Amino acid sequence: MMSFLLGFLGVVLGILVIILIIYLIIRRSLNRIGITSNDIKKIKDELSKEEIRPRQIGGMTSVYLPLILKDFKEFNIDEIYLLTEKSLRTIFRAIETKDMHFLNNKDFNMISKKLKLHLEDLIDSDIIYKYDDINFHKHVIKSYENKGGVAKLEIASSLEYYYTKMKNGKEIYKKEVKDQVAYVTTFVYIADETAYSKDIDVYGLNCPNCGAVVRALNMKECSYCHTGLNIQVASLLKCWKLIDYKIIN
Repeated sequence: MMSFLLGFLGVVLGILVIILIIYLIIRRSLNRIGITSNDIKKIKDELSKEEIRPRQIGGMTSVYLPLILKDFKEFNIDEIYLLTEKSLRTIFRAIETKDMHFLNNKDFNMISKKLKLHLEDLIDSDIIYKYDDINFHKHVIKSYENKGGVAKLEIASSLEYYYTKMKNGKEIYKKEVKDQVAYVTTFVYIADETAYSKDIDVYGLNCPNCGAVVRALNMKECSYCHTGLNIQVASLLKCWKLIDYKIIN
């Protein structure tokens, strides 16, 4: 029994000696290249600051805003920024609650089919996504074009939130600090209703009753189920509509 204990203590002592040797080698190597324990602490502090620093976003607001105001005299950049925040918050809420009904209003009746499928995939997954304490830092105009009766506007936004992923009641992703992220939201303004018919695959509105594509904005009712469309279709003209959004990696 005594010999066993001595052997065991010898093994433990040997492991401790090896750990000490490795530590001394690492420390000596760091000293050789001029890195001290204070330097390591500073590096860790900088990494921590980087985690909570708002994402940098680039834009050309000063270039594009005069062009937009030339095309749209009553354009209000603050209203677009508020619409951006409202749209993203609503999308996050739909994903969080797994309820597409949050998007069943006139602000979202032109989101692309690709975006709808993406949101439906997130909602139908067995993972629960949570977005808490959302704060927006900054918005800028990323791009703008106006041609063929349709104006397209991209807004880049930096924001932060606590982001959690849960599966089977257990957290599979969560950080102690907020995620610093950036998104690009795309809005369109259809000034000419013929542009809608030309790009039906892009701007196609679906009947709220049967889902059939509305082929023209002047249609008063769905050609398949005869549901009245005049109010919803009219709301597409001459106002900014969200058509897409994406996170910037």
